[in-house]
Amino acid sequence: MGRLNPFSRASGLTESTQRTWLQRSFAMSVISSLHRRAGLILFVQIIIWTISGFYFSWQGREALTANQYYHTLPAAPLAGMSNYATPDIHLARLGDVRSVSITLIDGIPRLEAEYVPALERGHETHPQTRNIYGNAVAWFDGETGHRWHTSAITAQRLAVDSYTGSGMFNGIKDIPRSDAFPSWAGPGFEVHFADKLNTKVFIDQASGIVLGHRNDPWEIADWMYRLHFMDYSGHRNFNNLLIITTGLVSVWFVLTGIMMLLRVWWQGAFVARASLPYNNALRSKQIPREASASEPETDNQPAKAEPKS
Repeated sequence: MGRLNPFSRASGLTESTQRTWLQRSFAMSVISSLHRRAGLILFVQIIIWTISGFYFSWQGREALTANQYYHTLPAAPLAGMSNYATPDIHLARLGDVRSVSITLIDGIPRLEAEYVPALERGHETHPQTRNIYGNAVAWFDGETGHRWHTSAITAQRLAVDSYTGSGMFNGIKDIPRSDAFPSWAGPGFEVHFADKLNTKVFIDQASGIVLGHRNDPWEIADWMYRLHFMDYSGHRNFNNLLIITTGLVSVWFVLTGIMMLLRVWWQGAFVARASLPYNNALRSKQIPREASASEPETDNQPAKAEPKS
């Protein structure tokens, strides 16, 4: 039977303590590295928020919304319109119709029906357009009773009526949809005007609604909005996944900063200058007593010369 080493247990405890200390030190180094990288990312994003905020204040509302030459079309009176076709069959297929309104679009009566889609067979269960209340919307021609369809000539007239600039009409084209209006399902028309802002007017084909104007300054403002909201899809959603993640990273950055600050304070490493009395006292605490006792005492005073006999 071999002899037992009386120091084997003590050496095992020492190795375990060293291993635990190394693991904690490695974990803290990883947290510190991630903390610095998160701080760099947040610093860059704060710079972006500051620059985009100053840009919004400098440009103003009209430049940000491309409304320099935009004119809201007034509602045309319906006094002369007494007879129009009611699309009873189409309205019955919609489901639960909540309201029906009539407006004049380029001199043609247009019926707008708001409804709740029915789940029964034979009804339209997949509406393309919804209003702010969540109800589906359908448009009908008041002269024929069929679904409303905006022609290219009507779209050109609507675009010209909504434009107050000095530019001339410079063309029209059909578009399935546009990135300038991410929530718009399309299709429609894009009408161009020859002016210094390169104005474009967008018309919805299914309803004849003027969606809005877009121009070159708006392109820059759109990217500023994307950077400011951190929503690069163009929807300008301030509660998107990226900005929520940034908020969580900011909270983690603050908590890890406090944790590292407390760790440094606990270790007594708040050393600002080597000449401070606090640092001298701290240095004296870290020197073992045996080492300080074994060192010879030295006097800073210059040695006095011995008198000659």
